[in-house]
Amino acid sequence: MRAALLLLLNICVSVAAAAEWRWTLAAEARYFVAAAADPRQHGSNLSAVLEAEFFHDFDQSRQRIALAPFLRLDEGDSERSHADLRELYWRYSFASVDIYAGIRTVFWGVTEALHLVDIINQTDLVENPDTEDKLGQPMIQVSWVQPWGTWELFVLPYFRERLFPGEAGRLRTPLVVDDELARFESSQRQRHRDFAVRYSHSLGPVEFGVAHFTGTGREPLLIPTNQLRLAPFYEQIDQTSLDLAAV
Repeated sequence: MRAALLLLLNICVSVAAAAEWRWTLAAEARYFVAAAADPRQHGSNLSAVLEAEFFHDFDQSRQRIALAPFLRLDEGDSERSHADLRELYWRYSFASVDIYAGIRTVFWGVTEALHLVDIINQTDLVENPDTEDKLGQPMIQVSWVQPWGTWELFVLPYFRERLFPGEAGRLRTPLVVDDELARFESSQRQRHRDFAVRYSHSLGPVEFGVAHFTGTGREPLLIPTNQLRLAPFYEQIDQTSLDLAAV
């Protein structure tokens, strides 16, 4: 990837139309000082983002319905123009148990730069190369909160492929990653059922989490092909992790 200096202008307007709705409209302009390594790539472009957040509590706050759609329209890269449901779930709470069913965005870990622990949601790489943005993940989640810690169990029935910049996109690999060439170690491909469990707790200034994930790895291997493109290959993995923070 050829280094480039990126100047970014981001103008956001947020409107709370009602207590349960929040809308965000953003306009973004990007300009690259360095010339593109590939003549198909743009030097500058405009894009717009529309986000919304909705939630509704009922049944004496024991139940919640939440919705968070996302839409970006990009002038230069057709792959960056995309829509996603970051969240669309139903939550039911009773005693010390919370049950979630639907699409959610879950963060594991602390402020590490590479997010090695954070494996539940797939990375939305067309939004930003820093891997901070995530795609919504279909799941069933059960959380059990106790004074001595929180247990979380995840069943992930559907896998989402990583989004990569297209031919015209900037800040990409020299060879274009072609989603249509994606391969999977599992014969079930996206429908392989993944599982995860996590225990987290706080002890004074220390917060920690211990987790185990088994299923399709979120970060693919990028394999060169005779078409001068990169083919993503998604492996089956088992990952045990520890995240620790002391403030």
